[in-house]
Amino acid sequence: MPVTNTPDWPQSRQGRPLISILIAARNEEHAILACLEAVDRLNYPADQLEVLIGNDQSTDQTATLVAGFIKDKPAFQLIEVRESVNGLRGKTNVLAQLANQARGQLFFFTDADTQVPPDWLTSMGHSFQKRTGIVTGVTLPEGPNLFHKLQTVDWLYNLTLTHLVSSMGMPVTAMGNNMAVSREGYHAVGGYESLPFSVVEDYALFRAVVAKGYGFANLLNADVLARTRAVDTLNGFLHQRKRWMRGASQLPIWMVSSLYVQYLAAPLFLLLGLFSPTLAIGLYIARLFVQTTIISFGLSRLRQSDLWPYALLFEVYQLIIGPLAVLFYLMPTKIEWKGRTYN
Repeated sequence: MPVTNTPDWPQSRQGRPLISILIAARNEEHAILACLEAVDRLNYPADQLEVLIGNDQSTDQTATLVAGFIKDKPAFQLIEVRESVNGLRGKTNVLAQLANQARGQLFFFTDADTQVPPDWLTSMGHSFQKRTGIVTGVTLPEGPNLFHKLQTVDWLYNLTLTHLVSSMGMPVTAMGNNMAVSREGYHAVGGYESLPFSVVEDYALFRAVVAKGYGFANLLNADVLARTRAVDTLNGFLHQRKRWMRGASQLPIWMVSSLYVQYLAAPLFLLLGLFSPTLAIGLYIARLFVQTTIISFGLSRLRQSDLWPYALLFEVYQLIIGPLAVLFYLMPTKIEWKGRTYN
């Protein structure tokens, strides 16, 4: 499909930007082919695209599967990442090395367990104005059972809320499996090598780029909607949530406080009900109304009306999962992610 040229895009000599897609992969043999097949279907000229896949010391068949898939695809390159640069660890180390080899004017990031939509590059790219440094899309998890579907609604609610706050000019965060950064913005902050280590490397990069005075955009539409795998177990879910909460702790205090109020809604309303049942019920109804309105907006923008039955169950899920996530976050357990442990 031809790409429409607009003056907002960073221009190459051919009239459209060279784009580098960066994918860190570690033990993703069950998901990597779906990811690469989605990238191969992107509506973008192959001669203006490079796809760099960093194999992060996988112990399964990830590297073999990637090599087989890309053997007749010159735009794709598999890069073995065995050493650390500047003391970086895990995914951050891989992305730093891929970025150092990338030639694109725009760096697009996705994960090895994520499938991006066909118009991902053009829809995200059109949001780059002259001083835009970073653009974020939206990703939803998928899975067949009820726990998976409730995670989908969970992500949709929180990402819709993030979009609405960002639309008011307040930077919140970025999503590393659906993110684009200008080459200029990335190098202006010194790349990942210059950032403090974080288990939420996407947020660290987002914060650094915005702090340098670059603009940002947070998109919420079906053209930038990617899919990923929902977490199967409660333990995996809690570790994932602990990792996110670690990153969220660096947000402004009012945002952190709002998140804790959201997570601890059940005990807070019960406590308030001991002193003023009427006030507790009134505030609960108001909260439920706002939450439902936000979910409804997200479902409409992303064309996900089939999730409405699960959206109706989301409140019960939220009241249970929220306190569990806070308790797990406060426990002195290390974060486990992709077979590695982080403090």
